[in-house]
Amino acid sequence: MPDAPCSEDAPSDVTEPRIGAGPWWLGLGATSLFAAVMTLIVYSEGLPAPFTAVPHFDKALHFGISGMLSFFLDGVLRRRMVRVAGIAVPLAAVLFLVPTAIEEFLQRYSIHRTSSLGDFAADVAGVACFLWLSRRIGR
Repeated sequence: MPDAPCSEDAPSDVTEPRIGAGPWWLGLGATSLFAAVMTLIVYSEGLPAPFTAVPHFDKALHFGISGMLSFFLDGVLRRRMVRVAGIAVPLAAVLFLVPTAIEEFLQRYSIHRTSSLGDFAADVAGVACFLWLSRRIGR
């Protein structure tokens, strides 16, 4: 029986993702759980003492958690883009930053939280950096 043509020779119009859906969903679930627990803690009793010992450590947390959530969300959404005011932006950024901006504003009504433009800027920076990384890894 003759050998079948090598799959490298056969044209393919379907591009398989470099990383399957499982790791993206697992990462999103684990990071979401961590973020939810941290959110419950800070809304009920404020930021724990070890986190307040280092100045601006909360900004690093905003950067890291926001970045990781958007990183995994971008993978789950398979790097989809959406147009906002005529500009193509990652759907993960929109789905993450719009509720984050609203939540940051509403923190002014919490006794344990403070609304901060600096915190939101750290969120935006984390999203931008980690989405770039997601797109580099996911190619």
